[in-house]
Amino acid sequence: MQHFDRIGTRAISLTVPRFLPLLGLLLSTSLVSCGGNPRGAAPQAVPVKLQVLQTSTVARSSEFVGTLESARQVDLRPETQGRITEILVQPGDRVNPGETILTLEPAQTLPQLEGAQAGVGVAQANQMAMVQQLRTAEKSLAVARTELSSAQASRNLSKTNFERASFLLSQGAIGRFDYDRARTDLEISSNRVQVAEEKVAQAQVAINQARAVVGQATATVQQAQSQVAAAAVNVGLRQVVAPIAGTVGEVLFKVGDIVSTGQSITTIVQNDALDLRLSVPANRLNQLRKGLTVELIDPTTRKQISTGQVNFISPSVDSSAQVVLVKARFPNRQGNLRNGQHVEARIIWEQGKGILIPTNAVLQVSGKSFAYVAETDNSQGKARQVARMRPLKLGDIQSQGYQVIDGVKAGESLVVSGILRLRDGVPIQPES
Repeated sequence: MQHFDRIGTRAISLTVPRFLPLLGLLLSTSLVSCGGNPRGAAPQAVPVKLQVLQTSTVARSSEFVGTLESARQVDLRPETQGRITEILVQPGDRVNPGETILTLEPAQTLPQLEGAQAGVGVAQANQMAMVQQLRTAEKSLAVARTELSSAQASRNLSKTNFERASFLLSQGAIGRFDYDRARTDLEISSNRVQVAEEKVAQAQVAINQARAVVGQATATVQQAQSQVAAAAVNVGLRQVVAPIAGTVGEVLFKVGDIVSTGQSITTIVQNDALDLRLSVPANRLNQLRKGLTVELIDPTTRKQISTGQVNFISPSVDSSAQVVLVKARFPNRQGNLRNGQHVEARIIWEQGKGILIPTNAVLQVSGKSFAYVAETDNSQGKARQVARMRPLKLGDIQSQGYQVIDGVKAGESLVVSGILRLRDGVPIQPES
């Protein structure tokens, strides 16, 4: 056994050196086939695309999820009960103010109108009678005043004659008979004046009463005319029209159905402008103000699809959630947005100058962000461009790019393609 071991040992020691050149060749071939470089050979440059970084406008913002609602929306309801005889629109149609939506056959409105019109006729006839009475009283007053004036003139004459007769009687120029006649005439004329004054007073009372009755009759006529107008409106409500321009929603009834006063028939939604409802944390109140820019973001592409402005900030805070309701208005002339749609939105708190880099140029390693920057390297005796890995401090994503807070600066060339094939210091070949 010992002899066998020595022979085996010697055999191995003699055999291994024979295979060393072959082993080296195999290792060299293996390195080449695996993409490695032979010792002393320069590494092959990786083709990449470069982007020269420039200063641009960046914003400090926060993202929220909100709901769009129409700036104007009307729930269309009839003002009278009736049967639908015709529907002139379809759901989704665009309508203008005053355009007919449907027609109704009102229930029991024409008899009401005719009754109200008859009531107006009776009231007007009564009013005319009262006016005639007033005119008669006014004529009686005029006659009484004329009679009073005549009686007063006659009394004045009789008083003068009586005074003259009294003087002549005292002088013995006339007898007692003439004196008594003058006194009788004065008494008669005074009685006529008293009667005329009573007639004037009675005529004035009659006029006041007639005027009061005329006023009541006039009020009755006006009330009857109001009833006619109300009944006429009900008859005229055979057509239910659109009060605003917008898009017709679902029509909840069909021809032949009976609808009651105030019952919802359909909605008209004006989508030309939409308000976005956002719940913003109360700790942002000191930053909130009207006019702040708000962007709607496509959740798939992250692209900006519309821009609006804050136009309402609730004066109160939701005590349970500690949020404040904020609204921002967005134009929607193309009709791409819908009432009730849930969307992602970004409130721009402030804007300034900074650097944005494409999201595809950022490499995430162990939860940290890096990017490759092209630099000139002279360590091999000649100038060549290499990729240098830079740690980054990033801000928000804006316009498909990251805001860079620290790590790169304007004027540097950023590698924006092939970053997964790179490592720090690897030569690169910029592509045009």
